Amino acid sequence: MNRLFRATVGRLPHFKTWSPDIEDVGSSHAVIKSHLAGELARQATAGRQRPTFLDIGARRAERESWADGFDYHAIDILPKGPNVIVGDICACPQIPDDTFDVVFSLDVFEHLREPWEAAKECIRITKPGGLLIHRTLFAYRYHPSPIDYWRYTAQGLEFLFERTGRATTLVKGYDLRGRRKNHRGSHLSNKPPIDWLGGFRENWQVLWIGRKHDDAATTP
Repeated sequence: MNRLFRATVGRLPHFKTWSPDIEDVGSSHAVIKSHLAGELARQATAGRQRPTFLDIGARRAERESWADGFDYHAIDILPKGPNVIVGDICACPQIPDDTFDVVFSLDVFEHLREPWEAAKECIRITKPGGLLIHRTLFAYRYHPSPIDYWRYTAQGLEFLFERTGRATTLVKGYDLRGRRKNHRGSHLSNKPPIDWLGGFRENWQVLWIGRKHDDAATTP
């Protein structure tokens, strides 16, 4: 049955014929790494070394390797590491405006109670001309951490940021590489029903990358 599915309606070309507005970005990791490398080069050209990087939902700062070359900072509502500051990105007045060159989150926005407020805060604390990188989920099993609230289309994630009028989209789309992986969950609180297909086999990550407007650059 799985072989038959892959050979018919499971084929991506067939899928895209009927869903032409769905953009497959390929490896979201590769796209993110490429944009981070480009940002480092841009900052170096401008004479700025070690631009600042904020990792949202960092827990133990285990994603610090993503920020090689940056001055890394981390925030989480329930931090697990000594160098992660306590804060809620939905409302973090302790962080001044225009603080970070890159504001980044990886599989966090599905857990935010008020993502529209989080998007505004992300833009507020990003420096003018800075980079915003956010990957979350369009389809995935229930996984509270500590709570699981939302799922996003690429257009919906883009709208959260562009509605502020202060950011322009560079990339939006889906990472479908793990679409048919069998995600059964690891804890009793998030195990989906198991049937002949396994646990959960419709796994889409959604990526948005944008740049905050640099008002000074557009001022005559």
